[in-house]
Amino acid sequence: MRAQICMSKALMRSGHSESASRLCGLLLAFVRFVAICLALLSSLYALAFGESSPNVSAKHGFVVFDGLLYRGKPDLRNRGLVPIAGSGNLWRPGVSTEGVDEVKIAAMFAPYRNSDGFYYLDIENWPLMSVTADVRLQNEKKLERVIDLAHRAAPHLRLGFYGILPTIVYWPLMRHDAEYLEWRSVNQQMDPLSNHVDAVFPSLYTFYSDLAGWKSYARQTLIEARRYGKPVYAFLWPQFHDSNAELGGHEVPPEYWRAELELCAELADGVVLWGGYQTPWDENAAWWRETQSFMSAEHRDDSSGRQ
Repeated sequence: MRAQICMSKALMRSGHSESASRLCGLLLAFVRFVAICLALLSSLYALAFGESSPNVSAKHGFVVFDGLLYRGKPDLRNRGLVPIAGSGNLWRPGVSTEGVDEVKIAAMFAPYRNSDGFYYLDIENWPLMSVTADVRLQNEKKLERVIDLAHRAAPHLRLGFYGILPTIVYWPLMRHDAEYLEWRSVNQQMDPLSNHVDAVFPSLYTFYSDLAGWKSYARQTLIEARRYGKPVYAFLWPQFHDSNAELGGHEVPPEYWRAELELCAELADGVVLWGGYQTPWDENAAWWRETQSFMSAEHRDDSSGRQ
């Protein structure tokens, strides 16, 4: 900066004050541009290679929520799991899903008026990605209205949205392309929505057998979720996602599943175990044995004063 000022004075003394002023302005703009580029590159490098800021890691007290739907599932509270409720059925028959059904929401949450438990809202028909700015804003306002109505009916219930803060993407996080930049931008635009929730529930389901790919996807998603300053509880499904024609419906291998739990314990405040619809409960399932082993290890770490 001192060299720029001296150069400017020299040019002004030689009668070129206007040119010097223009040159100084260009040089200062260039310096700012370089600084912004370096900051952006640093951020992208951290996301690409799994680095995170020191305040990203979760503290002890990791919570495992029971959102499982298995038929014949026992009460898992005595195994250390915490119940969680949720729904995406927010409209009465005949009411358009394009709007907010205030009557249905009030009726749904009235039974929770004195509850201080956790509840997730699964709304997947109001997109935020790949839509115009006007549509995105309209959908954000509808989401805010839904959660405000739920809070009004159940003021102590801890509420959040499944898979919205941040939104769900996979391949853009591998490519860091234009869609990735849109994802980052949309997540930032959802900052006002985050002020209405008590927790965020990012989705980290398993799409492929590539564990390294899942870790990159999960790490970037959880770092993004931390931006909102709310407790982060990641959704995990012990089966491969049904969008995978070959693997969908098959159980995630136990070592893969354990790696998912461990990464979430590092970067999140808890997980919501989900899945098992119309499937009989299996006490000896490999993923469930691995979950119990993980929870026992977490309990030992907490008892020993892990920070």
